[in-house]
Amino acid sequence: MLRSSLFIATAGVALSLVAQKQITNQDLWTTPLYGTKGVYGLQSMNDGVHYTTLGGKDGAAQLFQCAYATGDTVGVIFNSKDLRIGEGTAPLDVQGYSFSGDEKKLMIETGMEGIYRYSYYAYNYVYDRTTKTVQPLSDVTKPKQRLATFSPDGSRAAFVRDNNIFVVDLATMAETQITKDGEWNHILNGATDWVYEEEFALVQGYQWSPDGTKILYLRTDETNVREWNVDTYANNLYPHEHRYKYPKAGEENSIVELYVCDLRGFSTTLIPLDGSQEPYIPRFGWTANDDVLWYMTMNRLQNTKTISTVSVPLLRAVQVGLKPRVVYRETSKTYVEVTDDLYFNKEGNGFVLTTEQSGWNHIWYQPMNTKIADGSIPAGRAITTGNWDVVGVKGIDEANKRVIFTASKNGATQQEVWAVGLSGKPMVQLSPKGGFNDAEFSKGFKYFINSRSTANEPDVVTLHDATGKQIKVLEDNNKLRDALKELSLSPCEFFSFTTEGGVQLNGWMMKPLQMRANTRYPTFMVQYSGPNSNEVLDKWDGRSFLWAQMLVQKGYIVACVDPRGTGRRGRDFRHQTYGQLGKYETEDQIAAAKWLGQQPYVDPARIGIFGWSYGGYMSSLCITKGADVFKCAIAVAPVTNWRYYDSIYTERYMGLPKDNGSGYDDNSPINHVGKLKGKYLLIHGLADDNVHYQNTADMVTALVKAGKPFEQFIYPDKNHGIGGGGTRLHLYEMINGFLDKNL
Repeated sequence: MLRSSLFIATAGVALSLVAQKQITNQDLWTTPLYGTKGVYGLQSMNDGVHYTTLGGKDGAAQLFQCAYATGDTVGVIFNSKDLRIGEGTAPLDVQGYSFSGDEKKLMIETGMEGIYRYSYYAYNYVYDRTTKTVQPLSDVTKPKQRLATFSPDGSRAAFVRDNNIFVVDLATMAETQITKDGEWNHILNGATDWVYEEEFALVQGYQWSPDGTKILYLRTDETNVREWNVDTYANNLYPHEHRYKYPKAGEENSIVELYVCDLRGFSTTLIPLDGSQEPYIPRFGWTANDDVLWYMTMNRLQNTKTISTVSVPLLRAVQVGLKPRVVYRETSKTYVEVTDDLYFNKEGNGFVLTTEQSGWNHIWYQPMNTKIADGSIPAGRAITTGNWDVVGVKGIDEANKRVIFTASKNGATQQEVWAVGLSGKPMVQLSPKGGFNDAEFSKGFKYFINSRSTANEPDVVTLHDATGKQIKVLEDNNKLRDALKELSLSPCEFFSFTTEGGVQLNGWMMKPLQMRANTRYPTFMVQYSGPNSNEVLDKWDGRSFLWAQMLVQKGYIVACVDPRGTGRRGRDFRHQTYGQLGKYETEDQIAAAKWLGQQPYVDPARIGIFGWSYGGYMSSLCITKGADVFKCAIAVAPVTNWRYYDSIYTERYMGLPKDNGSGYDDNSPINHVGKLKGKYLLIHGLADDNVHYQNTADMVTALVKAGKPFEQFIYPDKNHGIGGGGTRLHLYEMINGFLDKNL
């Protein structure tokens, strides 16, 4: 489900408190004045001592080669003005790049055309660094490609077109079609369906073997999945109809299978699964051995996760004897998360992953080649322990026998970069102290580039060696910092409180700089509140932060609280909401509003709440279930009934509708509209492929039936993000007007 930032609108409370430059929607959404800079297109090169970044000058893109030891630019690999197909042709518009395994060639992406959240079509061109020539990967008169990649040895490339996989021999540019049954809304080969992309974040449905001799790919049969229709209207005499497969909670899913194609003879073999019923295959790939693949399966309720390996030596047209070996299984009374935190070691005898089995998310080592007579899975061991959560694993530093990872070890609002020995000791913090840190490591883990920010300070990007010692500041965002100094910003302050039910919750707050004595201020609560999400982080939130400051300049207090179900506070805190999404989160947001109303500077009669997507679901519940607490609510693209949302997300947290009907219905805001007292604004994009407009339509129907007044605004042709063409500026100006009148 979409994790939106905190979208915060302005309001008109005429209080001129200090001499300061006023923030405007125009500045925020139509100019680069408050944009945050980073290091773009960052990739480590094979030698681990150089990296590349993508920059631009005079309308041309340049790929720079830089040295990790100094952070200095040591060369230019290409300038896009030189990337031309022939004399007199326009240079390629470089929108992405990747190296071949031997780094002698680059894949250049251009003409990108979005499909869903992560997926897109593009034209791909191969640039030869030796001859300095560029040529199309495939015939540009045919449809655009998807998911183009080089083989690890650099001799081939693969891509998906029309739901089929193609392989190109780069020496001759000869193209071989691997699959032939691909068909829109029926069969996908090498790419994933809508729900896998959205909820498993799995887009590329194929993987090269380590030496490039085989391709492991996912075949998805979505024939029996029901279709959803999205109409768009711009520049059409009649609406343009887009139909795609969208499995809703409790409905039929796609059927998925794994195949491997041996490119030495182009023979294709079905890979046997481990026996899971109605299995999902959310992750798959290769171990360090070119003849051993692995895959992960989950049952439909996603409370069992199994990892299996299969040995696939030279494959023939008819293959017998392939048998999966289960190397890991995890079960839960609620659900098991799918992450990318899975790394096989080079020796091929074990892997690391993360698990919540201890009650906190920690790193686990699992041996793989240990022989046990009864065929059971060998026992693994914890690498990290303690009452704190690992956020994600960056990889295994084989040379130094350590795991690199991010964690919130120093508190749920913080994030650090750490290294720990495979034995569990020692554990060393590599990133700077405090705030929110994330890092990209060089191949071999000798260097890393860290981005650090706080809630009140924009990102600083720094280069470090393997011990964490800083080598150079790569981006300080001083231009942005100078612009912010003109605004006399109110500091974002963190707080915690305990509800009447004994639950401790974390939050942040921004208050007007010069608060008047004996004055109570209107307060605007912003939240997302979805499972394993976090908005209360000591992290720069860019334009969302400045939106909050815009409110503060007008005399509002802005606050945010992470309720039960959110992340970085252990398994039990996260999983409390299982089977009844919305129940405890709503209780906690109501409790937060009551606590705020008890503060001497908050007007308890003027508290509003806002949310987008899951946050819109929450603001809709708060204005109904919490009708005596909230004066107004704004819901953008909200879920209003979990029966309408997709199978993977909804069933992970709610189970099946047939088994948990009360859980689905008791916390649907549609069933609480009769309690509405305050002002309520509903906003939705008609072309939302994620949270369908159906949710808002049914909410409107229920409100009308109950005789409840409300306001609604619809954006034709806009998806879940509601952006483009000046839409954001219009959206937040409209929200401002609503708050001017109602809070």
